[in-house]
Amino acid sequence: MELETKNETYAEGHALTKLFGESAKTKIIAALLSESDVDVNVTDIADLAGLHRTTVYDHIDDLEALGVVEQTRTVSGSPMYQINRDSDVAEDIAQLHWDLLDVVGEG
Repeated sequence: MELETKNETYAEGHALTKLFGESAKTKIIAALLSESDVDVNVTDIADLAGLHRTTVYDHIDDLEALGVVEQTRTVSGSPMYQINRDSDVAEDIAQLHWDLLDVVGEG
């Protein structure tokens, strides 16, 4: 379920979504790459990705199981996530992200 909003989210028009389409997982990865220096909660991911929080919860465990995303800590009962910097897969996705920006730009 995607949020309908008048403001463009970070994931809309992102290089990864231009290549792989507008799937929820792609949008979540794009959102987390946009905040790669900090960990963020599900609400922040949903806002950046243009998704409903429920949709993020539906997919975050799969991304975590693939090793692309990691839960870093819990703040006031809310799990915090970021791109898994120790994952070769996540590293390859991040490199692809930067390579794509050189080709297609940021929208």
